[in-house]
Amino acid sequence: MRAARLLAILLTLAAILAALVYVFRLPMAGWAVRSAMAGAGFENPAARVTALSFSGARLEDVAAGPELAPDFSFEAIEADFHPRRLWTEKKADALRAGPGVARVKVDDAGRASFAGFEAGGEGEGVGAALPFDRLLLRNLKVFILAPDTNARAIIDAEYDIGKGGKGAVTLEAKRFVWRDIHFSEVEGSASADLSADGKISLAADLKAASAGTEGAIANNLDMKLDGEAADWRDAANGKADALAGRMRFDFSAPDIELNEPAAQSVMSAAPVEAVLGTALRRGALNGAVIIDFSQAALTARIAGGKPLTLATPDGALLTVRQQGEAPFYKASGGRMASSFGFALESDGVDASGGVDFAQEGGGWRLAAPVEIAEFASGPLSLAGSRVDLSAMSDGAIIDAALGLKSGLKRLEVGRLTISDAPFSGAFGIKADMNARRATIVSKSDCFTIERGRGVIKAQNLETRISAMTLCNGDGPLGVVTWNGETVFALAGDLAAKTAMFRMGETRAEGRPPAIRIDASYRPNEEKTEIKGAAEGGAMTLNNALDMAGVVGRFEITLDAETLRASANVDRLRIAQHLRETGQARLVSPVVAAGEASLKGSKAEFAYTLTTPEGRRLGRGEGTHDMMTASGETAFSLGNLAFAPGALQPNRISPALKGIVDAAEGGMDGAIRFGWSPDGVTSSADFQFNEISFVGPTRAVTRTSGLNGSVQLTNLWPVTTDGLQTITVSAVDMDALQLGAGAITFDMPGDDSIHLAEAEFPWFGGTIGVYDAKAAFTGEAVIPLRADNADLAKILDYVDVDGLSGEGVLSGELPVTFEDGKARIENGYFKSEGPGVLSYVGKGTDAASERSGEADVAFDLLRDFRYESMRVEISGPLDGDLDFVVALEGAGEITLKNQAMIKEGKGRIPARYTISLEAPLLALINQARLSQDFRLQYEQMQRTEPPDGGARAEDGQ
Repeated sequence: MRAARLLAILLTLAAILAALVYVFRLPMAGWAVRSAMAGAGFENPAARVTALSFSGARLEDVAAGPELAPDFSFEAIEADFHPRRLWTEKKADALRAGPGVARVKVDDAGRASFAGFEAGGEGEGVGAALPFDRLLLRNLKVFILAPDTNARAIIDAEYDIGKGGKGAVTLEAKRFVWRDIHFSEVEGSASADLSADGKISLAADLKAASAGTEGAIANNLDMKLDGEAADWRDAANGKADALAGRMRFDFSAPDIELNEPAAQSVMSAAPVEAVLGTALRRGALNGAVIIDFSQAALTARIAGGKPLTLATPDGALLTVRQQGEAPFYKASGGRMASSFGFALESDGVDASGGVDFAQEGGGWRLAAPVEIAEFASGPLSLAGSRVDLSAMSDGAIIDAALGLKSGLKRLEVGRLTISDAPFSGAFGIKADMNARRATIVSKSDCFTIERGRGVIKAQNLETRISAMTLCNGDGPLGVVTWNGETVFALAGDLAAKTAMFRMGETRAEGRPPAIRIDASYRPNEEKTEIKGAAEGGAMTLNNALDMAGVVGRFEITLDAETLRASANVDRLRIAQHLRETGQARLVSPVVAAGEASLKGSKAEFAYTLTTPEGRRLGRGEGTHDMMTASGETAFSLGNLAFAPGALQPNRISPALKGIVDAAEGGMDGAIRFGWSPDGVTSSADFQFNEISFVGPTRAVTRTSGLNGSVQLTNLWPVTTDGLQTITVSAVDMDALQLGAGAITFDMPGDDSIHLAEAEFPWFGGTIGVYDAKAAFTGEAVIPLRADNADLAKILDYVDVDGLSGEGVLSGELPVTFEDGKARIENGYFKSEGPGVLSYVGKGTDAASERSGEADVAFDLLRDFRYESMRVEISGPLDGDLDFVVALEGAGEITLKNQAMIKEGKGRIPARYTISLEAPLLALINQARLSQDFRLQYEQMQRTEPPDGGARAEDGQ
């Protein structure tokens, strides 16, 4: 356009000179033309005016630039004009030029020059009308010379502002650079037809062997342009922006090759592989777009109902289609909008969706729903998912809403692999691009994961969850910053219906505690930090311990090298895990508090234990190897004090309930546990200090004054470290009373006890058990052996009115224990030598009154000197005993005057066999009551309630 204006100026000057110096018109006109060209900046201008009149002119050999190879040359330029119009409008009627040559040089900055004349100034020539009404241009050859560019174009044009016209351009180039795009082997052509009605028809075709940038190369590029516009006369009169029309742009790039650096940056692994399901290295781009343009708007639509496609050699196909009536692209009045649907198919990927985007001023908005039927690519695998994204921005602040419903099949984040984790949620996202910070909140309050599995192979760590929720806490759910270092932060309330955690052979499962979590992830460092507070939950550790109701805090750090963790527990209820219905609980639930730390797979912990009522039991510490599920702990009892209504042994071990009750006294000691996949080991040292209790079992009314120490090498089953000895002050077995004694025993670990010796003083002699064994379950028989018991002391203790005796007894009492009861089976006593038995009481007189035979029998017992006595005993110790007493000896008898018998006294031999069933326990208790004020008081408490009413004991 600028060259055309220059040509009009030259013609005007020539016409003026012609009017002034007509006689010298040709030489003077030539001088004027050359002067004007030189003034415009053309180097070494040349031109000859071979014809000049008031209506026309002819210039020949018009050239500029180097003499031997001018940059600008025309063989002839002819013009028809009217002087007045040429002077006032600077416009010719007609212009004819050619053949000609123009060599255009373009520098690195894109500035064009030829023959010393620089063109392309900012905005220059825009809006100017053509300086002629008709143009005929023939065979103008344009050579474009630039760095890495060698192109040639041939231009032919014919133009008449009244009738229209046509033009054609052909382009050839071995190399061509345009706006940092490097073309090779370029062939192109363009044509334009201008009709009399103002329409312009355009057609263009461009082919290139390659077109590339630093990031990509398109091989075998093929582009076509066809269309119409109107009114071309507006453009001819300097109003090109008034043109309106429609163009169709077809393009085909069957082989686009991305350079490796570009594949790692512009279309780098993360975003591209997430979209296409594969790393993008090569692809084919095809499609057609219809463009409508006018002064008011520019609109583009995808042509012919066929989508735009991007295909990769390994089968990935991305298609972009028209979405309803909305245009693919529209720009109007400072507003831009784009709307399209897309589908993605590849090996393992099937997704579709839509995009609606609008931009106006400094703001924009976006809506993008995406359906993902299947997606499997690298670290991510999805099925049956939907993403709803909407966003808007007015400057540097972006507000977005994100709805997710996904069947997550697999996700790898660093060393963590998550699988089978369908989730759903709605999020609000606010990003400050200046601060490089984004915050995320859950719009539905909670983000839900139906189930999931997480694995970190390097730590041999696995987790499984169901019905997990992550809910908003006091602040945003998530924060992402990328100001120098990228950091992902997460904070909220975490809960799940069930969970399983396994590290090596250590496994915990059940209902996890609710967690207030505060976590961060730094991908550059491969570092994750988690802080939190836990409360509640009920989980089982290694199918051995039930843990519930935790209250505590924890910290976890996971980096490229190791896993570290620490925890402080304020409260944790621990109980034995019962694997079967009806399984006996060996240890009562306890409450633990303490601290623990984990480095790698090694855990260390220290703790205190109390009963659920808050009574302190002791303190322990230990270690645990997460990989091998092995460890140990040592627990020190804290000088336990037993008292009725307070701490009791059966509150520590329910297995003692009904065996040891109503305990008093003190106990100290240490317990050690070890565990591994092969099983549990245990040992203990116990010290007893004046412990008295009801039992053991219901067979023993009370054991008093237990002292001594016991060393166990195993607790389940109970095994002692060889023979152990303890002492007791007394053992009350109802009908059988034992005094202070010593018990030496061992427990071999087969649920039995071996009594090496248990000996007690008994009525001047001894009674004891020697080398006997009894099982803890079922029936047990303990053979008691009595030696040298003093009959006088026995009868004195029984305290039957009028009954006394002398002698020594020995025997055996096989005591059978079953179901908490004790009974004597076939026990006996026999006399050790002769003795005396005497009964003088009310029963004697009563018997004498009833019969003479009874009188004789009781008379003999007044002073019976026995030679042998044997007592057989059977029956329960807490009930009626069956006695069979056999006596042989002589007793004194008094004879009254009878026929042939003289009154007097004499000793006659006699044999007694007496069978009786006697409530011996009641007799003994009565005797004990008469001697023991304490027992009298206890009896009164059992029989006379404070309210004066009657009391029933054991239903009787």
